[in-house]
Amino acid sequence: MDVRGADWRRVNLVPVRGDAEIAAATFDRHLAAFFAKGRPAREQGWERVDIDPLHSVVRVPAIREGHADEAYLILVGAEYYDLWPPSVTFVEPLVDGTYREAPPNSQWWPRIAGSPGFAIAVHPQYRYPNGEERQLICFSHSLDYYSSNHTPAPAQRWTQGRHTVSSTLSRISDVLKPPSYQGPSGADHP
Repeated sequence: MDVRGADWRRVNLVPVRGDAEIAAATFDRHLAAFFAKGRPAREQGWERVDIDPLHSVVRVPAIREGHADEAYLILVGAEYYDLWPPSVTFVEPLVDGTYREAPPNSQWWPRIAGSPGFAIAVHPQYRYPNGEERQLICFSHSLDYYSSNHTPAPAQRWTQGRHTVSSTLSRISDVLKPPSYQGPSGADHP
């Protein structure tokens, strides 16, 4: 019998911030490697805009038959990286060059139906255990998955040294392709 109780694993899944300088250096190295290997990705419209040492916005192309040049902006954060996955948030650009969380029913929030071979869901509004309401890109390579009290199976769990921000971005890219991707959620974007 396990004397630790049924919830002992959940305690081990509470993200704790690491050293900011190490996180920033590791994050930058991993993002740079992703873009260095990804010449075809850059040609397909991937872009990286650094906000500060712990945050970048990545333009991720979306593929939908009969529609050209759809893309989403993902704010990727490294506050807990790489012991934990990066935070990921769909954002929209503002006129002043800043970004804010993408509102539901806009061109910056995708409609997703089903999963492309791995479990993922996108929630425009999600109530976190601390009472906060904000979006959730829900899969085990997103930090918010863990802070929303989800518990992955051992094979799904983020593993430092094995997984990097490139695996997070690649999985988001996979869901922005057929058959899962259905287009922007905004009413004026069929």
